[in-house]
Amino acid sequence: MNVKKKGSKIEELLRELCPEGVEWRRLGEVSEYVRGVTYNKAQEAKTENEPHWKILRANNIDVKSNTLFLEDVKLISSEVRIKPTQWLKKGDILICAGSGSKEHIGKVAYVFEDMGYSFGGFMAVIRCCSLLNSRFLFHLLTGDAFHTYLGFALNSSTINNLNIGIIYPFEIPIPPLPVQEEIVRVLDKFTELEAELEAELEARKKQYQYYRDLLLSFGGLAGGGSYPPPD
Repeated sequence: MNVKKKGSKIEELLRELCPEGVEWRRLGEVSEYVRGVTYNKAQEAKTENEPHWKILRANNIDVKSNTLFLEDVKLISSEVRIKPTQWLKKGDILICAGSGSKEHIGKVAYVFEDMGYSFGGFMAVIRCCSLLNSRFLFHLLTGDAFHTYLGFALNSSTINNLNIGIIYPFEIPIPPLPVQEEIVRVLDKFTELEAELEAELEARKKQYQYYRDLLLSFGGLAGGGSYPPPD
């Protein structure tokens, strides 16, 4: 991918659409912050056979890839009241808002479609107004600036809790939407390439392990038994 060419298009859009520079705003001015459902141990569903809601927690966000991990989902009784705003929707950014470990605070995942899932009280979602592309904000929240900001905010507090007093003051650039969309297109392409490289690396690791075990067993080489190689 020609990064210079992509960057030039963004620069052209910036010169055309905001010649006087990019506007910055506080996150609270351009988004809504919604905390999750609170419940107690007695309200957890015992089995999947009883009426239940599916609740996502911090463990359902993969820290490395910032994606949703839909295993080990908490089930709670359908008698627990869930507000309409507490259902995950397309374009939401799910964020870990409270944890006993500071390194989990602020990890995010993007929601690509409406889901029949809600999220727990130690989680929150950020929903963007019309000025802000939610995928653009997602990339901002996975960047160094946000992590640096959180590190400073959390170090000055004794409570690991991302409330609106911490989230809303964070300042972000708000370029025109066509600029946001082009930046998202470029960054998503890099994300896609990174995932492909990681998948290829994992496949090569499996092949290495297979041939290592085969070559060091000697019995397989002598016709004493083997197993099919990985794809």
